[in-house]
Amino acid sequence: MKKEQKRNPWLAALFLAYCGFMLYMLFIRNRSAIEGLPYWEQVCNNYNLKWFRTVENYWDVLTRPTYYIDKWGGYEVYCVQVRIAVINLAGNIATFIPFGAFLPAMWPKLCRFWKAVPLGVAAVIVVEILQLFSLRGKCDVDDLLLNTVGILIGYGLWRMVQSIRKRKGRR
Repeated sequence: MKKEQKRNPWLAALFLAYCGFMLYMLFIRNRSAIEGLPYWEQVCNNYNLKWFRTVENYWDVLTRPTYYIDKWGGYEVYCVQVRIAVINLAGNIATFIPFGAFLPAMWPKLCRFWKAVPLGVAAVIVVEILQLFSLRGKCDVDDLLLNTVGILIGYGLWRMVQSIRKRKGRR
C-alpha cells in the first residue's frame, strides 16, 4: 500500500484563494442579462458554438487598426476595443494557467497528462454551461479553446518544476 502524501497547507490555501477569484470572475462580477427579454430568449443570445469566431474577431481588431479607426470614427474607441480584445484573449488563457498546475500539484492521482487535462477541460465545459444558463458571462466555444491552452501551459509549467526538483534530488 502506498504511503499517502500530505497536502501542503499553503498550497491548499492558495488553491482556495484561486477558486474564490475564479468564482468571482466567472459568475459574480458580470451579468450578461438583457433587461426586458424573456429568460429563454436571453439564453438563446448568450452563446457562440462556432469555433474561432470570437478569436478571429478580436484578432481582426488587433491586426487592422486603420480599418477600425476609420470604421469607429476615432482612435479612442479603437483603443478601448483593443483593450477588450487583449483582456479577453490573454485573460482566458492566463486565468486557467494556475488551474492546470493546481490539478496535479493538489491531487497526485492527476499527475498524468491524460488524467489532468481532460478533467480540466471537463471543468471548463461545466463552467461554460453554467454561464449559459445563469446569464453570467457568455458561453463561448472559443473560451473552451483558450482556457484549455491555459490548462496545458499550467500543466507544462508544473511538469517543468517537477523535473527541476527531481534533478536537484528533491521530491
